[in-house]
Amino acid sequence: MSALLALLAGPLLKALVGLMERRLSAKEREGELAAELAVEEIRAEMQARAEARKVLIAEQGHLLSAGRIGRLLFVLPLGVWWAAVIADSIFRFSWNVAALPAPLDEWAGGIVLSLFLVDGAQGVARSLRGGRGG
Repeated sequence: MSALLALLAGPLLKALVGLMERRLSAKEREGELAAELAVEEIRAEMQARAEARKVLIAEQGHLLSAGRIGRLLFVLPLGVWWAAVIADSIFRFSWNVAALPAPLDEWAGGIVLSLFLVDGAQGVARSLRGGRGG
């Protein structure tokens, strides 16, 4: 009886082991493909950042670069509005400067915050670079 069980179980076990090996191989290949995709995404991001850096470097030293003009289109009107609000508040003019509408008030805060963060970060980077002698 045990010989009969061993005879029947042998092919069944081989089939189960073969099935498990194929499933494991498929999972490994799936993981390899996911890793390859991740590597390609990282390479594409690095390439995009390198190109953006080239543009920034090319624009340095140009007073009216596209980046600066774009920023000025957002910052100048905002600065004029803030100056009007402050002047009206301090000197009690009768200008009655209107508040910014709902999405613009949040954007204005974000724009000013990003300007201060960028300028601050650039100052820190310059001081660190200068401190190392380069």
